[in-house]
Amino acid sequence: MTDDEIFTLYYHDLCQQNHKEIWLKKFYELEQKMGENHIIENIGLTTKVKKINQIKNYTHIFLTINPPPSMALNDFINTIDKTLTTSKGLKQWIEGYLYVLEQRGETIEEIGKGFHTHILIKLIGHKKKSHIDRELKNNWKNTLDIDNYHILNIKYIDNDEAIRKQNYILGAKKEDIKHKKQELDVIWRENNSLEKYYFLDYIIEDKYAS
Repeated sequence: MTDDEIFTLYYHDLCQQNHKEIWLKKFYELEQKMGENHIIENIGLTTKVKKINQIKNYTHIFLTINPPPSMALNDFINTIDKTLTTSKGLKQWIEGYLYVLEQRGETIEEIGKGFHTHILIKLIGHKKKSHIDRELKNNWKNTLDIDNYHILNIKYIDNDEAIRKQNYILGAKKEDIKHKKQELDVIWRENNSLEKYYFLDYIIEDKYAS
C-alpha cells in the first residue's frame, strides 16, 4: 500500500504502527499547508476544518533546521550561509536574515549535543512558496531528510509573528526546563567562537541589539 493509499483511510482503522506514522506525517504536512488559511479543530474522529476569513500576508519565513549528529558544526554553518547568500550577497528573494545557533545539552557532559538553528528570513515580494521551498530544500537534500518537518521546518509568517519569533530566539525561554540549556548555549558558543546571533540587513529589537 502506498503512502497516498494509506492516507485515504481513517486513522482509527489502521492497525500497523508504520501505517499510522505515515498517516500522521502526511496529516501534519497537510496541516502546515492549510494552517495559513484554515483552522483545524478537534483532531480525531470529529476533526473540523474552518476557513479563516481574513488572511494576513506572509512577509517572513521562520526556518528551523536540525542536522544529523554526524554533521560537523563548521559544515552546518557553511550550509546555512549557502542557504541565505550567494557570492554576490543575499539571495534575490531575501531582504535580510537573523539566525541563532543553539544546542540541546543540559549538562556539561552533553554540551553541544543536538545543535540546530532557527532562522528568520525577511522576504522581498512574494516569490512562489513552491519555488522558495524547492530552493531551500536543494541546499540540504544531500544532508537531511528534507521532507521530515521535524528536521527541516519551513513556516511562512506575517510581521507580527516575526516579532514574536525574534523574541523567542533571542530572549529567555518561558519554560524553566530550558533555562539550563540556554546557560549552556552561552558556554557552547564561547567554546566554538560563535556569536549570540547572526544577521544581515535585519532590524533587531533594541533590547537585543547590544
